[in-house]
Amino acid sequence: SEETVIIGLRLEDTDDISFMDKGFLRVSESSRVKLRVYGQNINNETWSKIAFTEYERSRSIGSLDSSSRDNQSQEDSSGLHLCGIRTSDIIILPNIILNRKTSGIVEIEVKPLRKTERSKAYYLCIATATQAVPGTDPWTENTWIYHDGDDTKVIVVEERKFLLPFWLQVIFISMLLCLSGMFSGLNLGLMALDPMELRIVQNCGTEKEKNYARKIEPVRSQGNYLLCSLLLGNVLVNTTLTILLDDIAGSGLIAVVMSTIGIVIFGEIVPQAICSRHGLAVGANTILLTKFFMLLTFPASYPVSKLLDYLLGQEVGTVYNRSKLLEMLRVTDPYNDLVKEELNMIQGALELRTKTVEDVMTLLSDCFMIPMDATLDFDTMSDIMKSGYTRIPVYEGERSNIVDLLFVKDLAFVDPKDCTPLKTITKFYSHSLHFVFNDTKLDVMLEEFKKGKSHLAIVQRVNNECKGDPFYEVLGIVTLEDVIEELIKSEILDETDMYTDN
Repeated sequence: SEETVIIGLRLEDTDDISFMDKGFLRVSESSRVKLRVYGQNINNETWSKIAFTEYERSRSIGSLDSSSRDNQSQEDSSGLHLCGIRTSDIIILPNIILNRKTSGIVEIEVKPLRKTERSKAYYLCIATATQAVPGTDPWTENTWIYHDGDDTKVIVVEERKFLLPFWLQVIFISMLLCLSGMFSGLNLGLMALDPMELRIVQNCGTEKEKNYARKIEPVRSQGNYLLCSLLLGNVLVNTTLTILLDDIAGSGLIAVVMSTIGIVIFGEIVPQAICSRHGLAVGANTILLTKFFMLLTFPASYPVSKLLDYLLGQEVGTVYNRSKLLEMLRVTDPYNDLVKEELNMIQGALELRTKTVEDVMTLLSDCFMIPMDATLDFDTMSDIMKSGYTRIPVYEGERSNIVDLLFVKDLAFVDPKDCTPLKTITKFYSHSLHFVFNDTKLDVMLEEFKKGKSHLAIVQRVNNECKGDPFYEVLGIVTLEDVIEELIKSEILDETDMYTDN
């Protein structure tokens, strides 16, 4: 009648982690839990008669020194099940608070689970002093048996302690996603605006674009410092985001998948797609945040930026050479506001320095020329007028031996009936000849024509093919009109040209 009999257990205090779950006691690892013990003759020593095992009743192992067959026969004959090896994962603290003989409160200490375990079940064992069964060894008070009740199973679960309250973590995760997108977008938008482009926008953009460029230019001028600040901020934000998601999800794999999806969509694709098209506006409207994070990351980003400045040198920006500028004009032709004639003029001006007079000259065989011994009679004067040229080379002997130049205006007072020799006119006016080499660039030739000395030049080259000393070989003539036509990429049609074409 004085034997202590334990009927069941109940959690004295419950919270979000420790509670009764479908008749079982659910407790958290690394915690202390108060249990109310129900039964008969509960006394101050009851705590010592309670223990737990991780082995289920069907897998229990007898604690006596006899064989397993003898243990099984004892269990069958007595109707009791011997407890398995008692665990040290749940420790019964040596104290009990008695309310009456039918119940009391004991406190247990639950040890942490192993790293590979998410939850673990334990079963109640009690110490009993049962009378010996005839033919067997007597049992003592240290005999432990399984409790018959189903409500004494204890399930220890992994401890879940959030870094912050759940609602606050959701707010922080949303903010971190926005910051990640901002850093990623500004990294593309601001760094794509090199200092040279910002200067161009400040000089020739719209009023709104000029204001945006003026706001961005002081920050963008410190390119490496800005780059280090944006990248450092982006890495910090993404790392913190993964930690918070791991705290909520409880699984590293799930956290990695969720953070990857969130960062790729909301932190990379969307902001970069926006900033690649509207980088100037986004950069100007977020310039205060950019300055704040540059100041916040100053201890780490500024020294790194100075090291990059020393190693890489000053950032000049995008500079287009002649060929790249020409190609850019051709590629952007469908999108710019240049008409075809303007584009041709720009192209001709840029190509003027790459071409020589030999590329635009009129070959000597195609030139209209007059021999020095010609007479200015009616036929000769008619041929000169029909040619349409204002300056005509005069040769002596061979066509390559050009000795003088005849201006058509010199014939204003010449009467064809007088049959005046051509030599008389050329000696009277004595126009100087202008010789240039065939490899002279067109821009140099244009500068020579602009001086007003002559609008026609004789193209020659040094011939080294023949034996003996080299000599100058006349190839043709080049005029101011030839250079201008190459400049504007279009033919200039005068009255004679129109007549000939018709």
